[in-house]
Amino acid sequence: MSLMDIITLEKVSKVYRKGFKGTAVSAVSDVTFSVAQNRITGFVGPNGAGKTTTIKMIMGLVAPSRGTIKIRSVDASQPKARQNVAYVSEQPYFYRHLSVAESLRFVSELLDIEKGKIAGEVKRVLDIVELSGKEKLKIREMSKGMQQRLNMACGLLGDPDLLILDEPMSGLDPPARRLFRNLFKRLGNEGKTIFFSTHVLEDIEVVCDDVIVLDGGKLRYTGRVDALLERGYLGSELLVKELGEELQQDLNSRGWNSTINPDDTWMIFVPGEKELMSCQELLHSKGIYCHSIQKRTMPLETLLYGSTAEKNS
Repeated sequence: MSLMDIITLEKVSKVYRKGFKGTAVSAVSDVTFSVAQNRITGFVGPNGAGKTTTIKMIMGLVAPSRGTIKIRSVDASQPKARQNVAYVSEQPYFYRHLSVAESLRFVSELLDIEKGKIAGEVKRVLDIVELSGKEKLKIREMSKGMQQRLNMACGLLGDPDLLILDEPMSGLDPPARRLFRNLFKRLGNEGKTIFFSTHVLEDIEVVCDDVIVLDGGKLRYTGRVDALLERGYLGSELLVKELGEELQQDLNSRGWNSTINPDDTWMIFVPGEKELMSCQELLHSKGIYCHSIQKRTMPLETLLYGSTAEKNS
């Protein structure tokens, strides 16, 4: 598939004026990044990082103070840029007296979906978000998590090829979060482009191809998730059933730290990928075999927000 950039931001800043004196407050400062087509890109950062402001600028809801934003090479301020684009807000507004089906039919009409196709389209998106059978349920009777599912269903109407989602999994319980993660993966496999913000770092590792990090309104990192995780690789942990005292000393002398677990098995930590095979060969020569081998990595939070998560340009 093509890896063309579908969203581009070039030196984008947003300054708000607050208070009686109109004090300048910078929400986003000189941000440049791109979102590749046909990929899932996570947009992360602590509260107040500028994620929602950036998404609103991409959608043309807020004008940037400086810089340019384009969707498919069209300026984001132009209505044409938002054709076949779904936007799902973190805080959706529904008419509380309407039912689930009525809400979806209303959105379908706003999207100018053919009347003869609306019923089928409503059924399709309800099946996707697992709200089938809830068509008559009133919005006022729904939990926040169910409203988030309905919010996503609205975004899927018309089968858009670009989805821009602001904290789409906010308020979801674990089963619903798994549902959304699986949905994103499926949509990605179908060739859709997904750009979504989240504060749950596990979502990035499990779902995303790429990640963009904002902190204090400034770009900290942009790049592939696997490349970021590789930068955080510390070594490997080998689980073995037993170790003799002489072999323990030998391992430790080579810098391969061995520690005993509560169940009397042993964990050997081998720093650096190149030494792993040497350690395995030594254990094999002593008739000892590994029960499991796992990578040890730096916490993703440290990689994204710590000193090692420098901007990748």
